[in-house]
Amino acid sequence: MIRTQSQRIVAISNYTILAIVALRGVVSFSGDAAFAPVMVLLTIFTLLFVIEPRISQHWNAFRWLYFGAQTALVGGMALLVTSFDFLWALYIILAGQAYNYLSRRAASIWMGIWIISAEFFLLTAVGLALSLAILLNFVAVSIFLVSFSHASWQAEAARNESADLLAELQTAHVQLQNYADRAEELSAVRERNRVARELHDSVNQSIFSITLTAEAARTMLDRDPARVPPYLDQLQEMTSGALAQLRSLIGQLRPKADE
Repeated sequence: MIRTQSQRIVAISNYTILAIVALRGVVSFSGDAAFAPVMVLLTIFTLLFVIEPRISQHWNAFRWLYFGAQTALVGGMALLVTSFDFLWALYIILAGQAYNYLSRRAASIWMGIWIISAEFFLLTAVGLALSLAILLNFVAVSIFLVSFSHASWQAEAARNESADLLAELQTAHVQLQNYADRAEELSAVRERNRVARELHDSVNQSIFSITLTAEAARTMLDRDPARVPPYLDQLQEMTSGALAQLRSLIGQLRPKADE
């Protein structure tokens, strides 16, 4: 699946090479007796190139068979038409695939096989000088497309990694927000519990003191009524203080929205 603009460019380049090789064969060798077999082999090469990603996705070992078969097809075409100089551009396509799919060492081995094979056939067909010139062009274009394709895959991997990291950061942000909300709720619950405990303790203490003072006042009412008013004043003071304390604690329990 082609995902990026650079990968589309590589794919268009590969299909352009196939079209150029086919056109070169039609223009230069259509009258040759070996033209038909060469076109059949070129068609098989193209079909293998098209279906390779789908098969290799489910069967990794197919790539080794694929490169061997494609190398043999190019060699077979070269044997049929030795002067088919554009034929070696097909190795440019294979070089790009090898460096994308295989290890660096394995791809370099295949690259060496293709260079030696191309030089052997070109040397016997066009001579040393022209064969070296064609071979250098083949190597230069291969290096360019391989580097471009490799940079494309790296950019795609970097984008995917950045997207994954962004998704993880967003998930972590949501989790931290949830933790913060829970911590705030827990803090509010703890504060309410503290105020409730203080309310409970202060009310108990105030009611206990008021009860004792009221009993003392009733006792004095029977023995010495003249001494009762101070107790009543103390009861009034204690009840006022208890009421003020209750209002303060209840105000702490009241939510901020109510305030």
